[in-house]
Amino acid sequence: MLARDLALALDPVAFAGGIGFHSEAWQSSLLRSSSRRVLVRCARQVGKTTTTSIKALHTALYRPESLVLVISPSQRQSDEFLVRVRSLYRAAGRPVETARESASTLEFANGSRVLSLPGSESTTRGFAGVALLILDEAARVEDDIFASVLPMVGSTGAVWALSTPWGARGWFWELHEGADAVPGAWEHHLVDVYASDQYDEQRITEVRASVPRFTFASDYECRFEDSDAQLFSSDDVRAAVAAGAAVPPLFGTPTQGD
Repeated sequence: MLARDLALALDPVAFAGGIGFHSEAWQSSLLRSSSRRVLVRCARQVGKTTTTSIKALHTALYRPESLVLVISPSQRQSDEFLVRVRSLYRAAGRPVETARESASTLEFANGSRVLSLPGSESTTRGFAGVALLILDEAARVEDDIFASVLPMVGSTGAVWALSTPWGARGWFWELHEGADAVPGAWEHHLVDVYASDQYDEQRITEVRASVPRFTFASDYECRFEDSDAQLFSSDDVRAAVAAGAAVPPLFGTPTQGD
């Protein structure tokens, strides 16, 4: 029994298997990551929420006094995350007693807490020493929110930022492909439909035929692309606002008297 408990404590994949969740290759790689900075580009419906819920629960159960903070774009997504964590906790047999529960908090008798909050300045202030910060749908988390929560992570804490791309803009894109992105600063994972067991060739074909080109490229192939509806590309906008850039008038050169 002691050997089994030690194995579960050391390996989130073994912990997941113990509650009936059999990880895909990408999930095993992510769950076993020891990096303190992790970026994940992932397609829709590949198991992102379940994977991060397992990581959150495993951290809380096996690292006493841990604060796990999950930031989602909306209250609905925050609530859904805690529902998933509670479901996994019950499936694990409640190995640690709970001390307090609410819509946004799951607190354990070992002093650990899992908090899931919507991404706003008022809700994300006042935390420190975070053991695990999960940014769900990170591409839609505002730049100022990201800047405010990053310092909350403790010296040995980890940041996981997971999302489908949302255009070539924002901090999530910058850390992937921006000019100032530092190679090696973040561990990168790519989980498109071709890397997920949830999609076979038939399903991929059906989805491709059912959604606009931009949606398939961003939400399923995990590419940072501009919407077909944009008047100007992100590259054009960045070039226009670059220091010293000459910006031509939109409708030609005005004449005297116009």
